[in-house]
Amino acid sequence: MATNALAPNAMVNNVLASSNNDYNPYISSLLERANKEYPFISFHNPSVVLGSGEGFAETYPIGETGAPLPNGGFSRPKTLPIDKVGIEIYQPSKFSHHDLAAELLHVDPYANEVREKLLKNLTTDQITTLKNNARDYQHSIDLGMSEEDAMKNTVDSALRGYVMNQWPEEVNTEMNYNTHQKTMLEGLKNYTRTGKR
Repeated sequence: MATNALAPNAMVNNVLASSNNDYNPYISSLLERANKEYPFISFHNPSVVLGSGEGFAETYPIGETGAPLPNGGFSRPKTLPIDKVGIEIYQPSKFSHHDLAAELLHVDPYANEVREKLLKNLTTDQITTLKNNARDYQHSIDLGMSEEDAMKNTVDSALRGYVMNQWPEEVNTEMNYNTHQKTMLEGLKNYTRTGKR
């Protein structure tokens, strides 16, 4: 059966070989699949590039240039327009269209609204579970972020873990979300897949 999608290894090799070209088959395929499965992405119209850095990917909101590199931060690549949401992918062989959608939760107003509400409704046990399972918490603290900002990053991890299945199911179960929290998370999940609140 013929397909337009490239095999993952072919995509990575092709991308790395053609990363200086305007058209990149890997990025085009990634965006096409992400937009099809997650219609909320069209609200953001991200610019996506490949980079070489530690970690998985970095998302740059409109206007954000990044943190100074000596502090362990990230600097927005010059190839990402400052007037668009930018995503820099570091591990294309592992980065899927689901991961692209998850990155956009960082900048989506509705996702941020859900994050703020969830943050205010977490129990002590849930906060402990988050800190123990989300690498974002300690990494944020190590970068010198405030406790408040570190917790926002950590709750972002929980959103991605639940909405985009980026966490093992046992961690989502351990979070023991109450009915109100589950309603918020399910609403966000529906929004990512329909583009409707």
